[in-house]
This record gives sequence, C-alpha cells and structure tokens, in this order.
Amino acid sequence: MKSVNDLIAQIKKGDLKPFYVFDGDEPYYIDELCEVFENEILAPHEKDFNLSIFYGKDADWSAIVNECRSYPAFAPRRVVILKEAAQLKDFLLLESYLQNPSPSTVFVIAYKYKKIDGRSKLASVVKSKGVYLTFSKLKDNQLSDWILSYCTKKNIKISAPNADLLAAYLGNDLQKIVNEIEKVLINVGDDRMITESLIEENIGISKEFNVFQFQEAILSRNTEQSFRIVNYYLANPKEGSPVAITATLYSKFVQVYQYHFAKGMPDKEVATALGMNPFFVKDIQRYARTFSLPQTIEAIELLHSYNLNALGMHTASNDTRLLKELTAKLLTL
Repeated sequence: MKSVNDLIAQIKKGDLKPFYVFDGDEPYYIDELCEVFENEILAPHEKDFNLSIFYGKDADWSAIVNECRSYPAFAPRRVVILKEAAQLKDFLLLESYLQNPSPSTVFVIAYKYKKIDGRSKLASVVKSKGVYLTFSKLKDNQLSDWILSYCTKKNIKISAPNADLLAAYLGNDLQKIVNEIEKVLINVGDDRMITESLIEENIGISKEFNVFQFQEAILSRNTEQSFRIVNYYLANPKEGSPVAITATLYSKFVQVYQYHFAKGMPDKEVATALGMNPFFVKDIQRYARTFSLPQTIEAIELLHSYNLNALGMHTASNDTRLLKELTAKLLTL
C-alpha cells in the first residue's frame, strides 16, 4: 500500500508529526506501523525513559495525556503509543490533547477493528491536524495481487496461480497470509521460489485436489477430473468446504458472464473490467468458449441455489454430497 510505504519512509527520515491515528478492520498495517514507530524513532538507549506503550483496556485517558505532556529525557522527543484504542474508556476525551499536542511527543493511536465515529469532534480534529489512515479488509479479488506485491517486496518468487491459490484458501487475513508464507520460506531453496509442492507440504493445500483444480475441471468440462476431485472431497470432507467451493465457482462463472459482454476488448481492459490479474484473462476467454452466455447464466443460478443449500437453507443437509449433484448438473448444461 503506497500510503503506508510513504509514511514509513517519512518516519525513517525523521519527518514526524505530533500525532498519528490509524483505524479500520484490517489490523495488519496498523500493527506494522506501530512496530515502526516503536523501533525507528528512538535509539535503543533512549527508549527506557521516552517510550510509553498503553493498552486501551487497562489505560486511563488522563494518564495517557500526562505522558504525552511530559518532556523527553536525554532525547529530542518522546514516543507514546496507544494500542487497542477502541477499548479505551472515555476515548473521546483525548480530543482536548489533540487540539494542542506537545511538539516534543509523537503520539500514535492504534484504533484496530473499528472506525472512529466520524461525527465526533475528535474525528474532525484528527483529520484536520493529524495524520489519519484507515485500513479496510481487502476484497477477495484484491488478495492475489496483494500476495504478488508482498512477495516482490520481500524478494520472494511466486506464480500468479499459486498466489491465487493462497488467496482462496487463506482468506483476507493478511497476517495469516504472511505467517503462512514465512512458514513456506523456511524450506525454500536459494531461488526463494514458492512452488505448488512447497504450498502442499507446508500449508496443506493439495496441488491436485484444490478448489482451483476443481473449477478448472468444471469450466473445461473435464468430467473425469471433476468427479475425481468431488470423490476426494467426499472421502475427505474437512479438505473442502461446500460453501467455499460453491462461492469460488460462483465468482468464476460471474467473471465468465462479464467476459461475454467484454469480448473484443484488449486483455488489459478486460482484466480491469473483471477486477482480475491479466494473467488469468486467457483462462476466462477459454471458459467463455466452453460455456455460452445462456449456459453461464444457468450455471450462476445453479450455484446460487446450491450455495444456499450448502449454508443449510432450503435443505436439512449441507453435506459434501451436494457437490456431486451440482457437478453433474453443471457438466450437462
């Protein structure tokens, strides 16, 4: 994320503001920034007297303000970090300090998992006088690109399909994704390449029986492979959630549906319109030749219905065996 990288660069250069506020339901960047403030501003020998960390659940707002108002000792500035700020009782009372912050203190407010009430006077002060960043969970179609970007930044090699695989199975918890990538890195070679085999061995995602192989088999009308994967899921129900499988297939058929109206456009424009990595456009083109527009519409309706069944609606069962019936119907459209 450019704003985060820019801010980290400013901090490391010593270009500091009196206070910073971070909020939103994506904690990964908030934690990363707190770590930078904690480790990059003060020298190790300055921290004992000039670094204070509070936790909202256990802190008192007046004690935090008193700490912010204190003068630094044997250092040019103090750093005060309020973590879990959403749990601080009387949080809005910090507004009086933010109106007139100490120039020798860097005050960091980490308001994780929520957003500050935009109607409050504090929010108005934060936006007008401080540095304010809000972080929202990434959408599913943004995760693969995020993984590719993260790996590039860390000098890690990973293919677009493998990034997509990680995104589908790990969800949009960025810290979880990073942790799993770090787990794989323990066993990579000098080339720092994350392969399908390493993903299977270290994360447990099967390279042969995963949701991407299933959707490839369905959309290519490969009957034998489709039922091989379904039978694997029947024998190993914990390996494939019917809800996740139908939801992923649904998203892919929606992209095929959209492509039917984008035929003739350059691949880059198609990728932008469909909200996907350009690497996968040729797959969508191929799937659109296999499923006509009317068949794609029928598939979307089927998947919507079966996804409700997988959630336990309209049926007493959300058994994996529903996949077998769904697979047969999709392949015979």
